[in-house]
Amino acid sequence: MTNFKTFSQKLEAELSEFAAYSWAQYKSEAIKDGKTFLTKSKEDLERWSKLLANGDLTPDDFEWLLAGKKDIAELTSLKRKGLSKVALDRFANGLIDTIVATAFKTYL
Repeated sequence: MTNFKTFSQKLEAELSEFAAYSWAQYKSEAIKDGKTFLTKSKEDLERWSKLLANGDLTPDDFEWLLAGKKDIAELTSLKRKGLSKVALDRFANGLIDTIVATAFKTYL
């Protein structure tokens, strides 16, 4: 079974790719805000990914739990760049999608 450290490394690589592809103009800010979100969510991510890997949490439940964390994404670096609320929501949704996809590729 893949450990959380491996998942975290893959996730950081995926975050960088997401930022470069979808947020090229704001790449450094997107990476910074994404990493801040990951740091704040680390305990939950570790617990939930373990449950997902063990089959104690369904993929839908994992995705639902992560979607609930979207509100803690402060996105301060992107806000400073003057992005609209819609753009910030789009980034947060993309970040959650990136985490979910990486977890599924890693653990399922």
